[in-house]
Amino acid sequence: MKKLASRTAQYPLVAEFEFNYNEWVIDSVDQVKKTFGSTVVNSTDPLEAGLTAGTGVVFDCIPMPVNAVIIGGELIVDKAYVGIGAGATLNLGIAGDTAALVSAYDLDGATAGARTALTLTKPLLSNAGQNLRLTLAGMTATATAGKVRVRVQYTIDRRVNENQIV
Repeated sequence: MKKLASRTAQYPLVAEFEFNYNEWVIDSVDQVKKTFGSTVVNSTDPLEAGLTAGTGVVFDCIPMPVNAVIIGGELIVDKAYVGIGAGATLNLGIAGDTAALVSAYDLDGATAGARTALTLTKPLLSNAGQNLRLTLAGMTATATAGKVRVRVQYTIDRRVNENQIV
């Protein structure tokens, strides 16, 4: 089959997930309601039935489309985590490869405004439509502050936004 020069282009897409220490989600593995590090009393919903203080959370935070190719992204610490104990870490990847994009990011040592680029050695990580999975571990569930943002940039195979005719 004869190939012709490409005459098409697409815009990069950006997805973002942001969380505070006292917000909660339903853990993607054990289906338990957990905070992102605070005690239940300090949660945004302290009277939520069945809420558990987050010492570890696994959450599929960004659903990715089929044929996604990751081209960039970052982890941004908007507000440093405080009171979570030494050894608190954040990983970002997918189920089965949970640290592919961010590995053991030190939450208790992070400073406000810190930015870390995603590791891009596996651009086809979510090509089959796997969700990006955020894993927090090693926390003592006594956080009193903390806000983190995860941003991923991607394209979709065979998608076209523009035709470039020369």
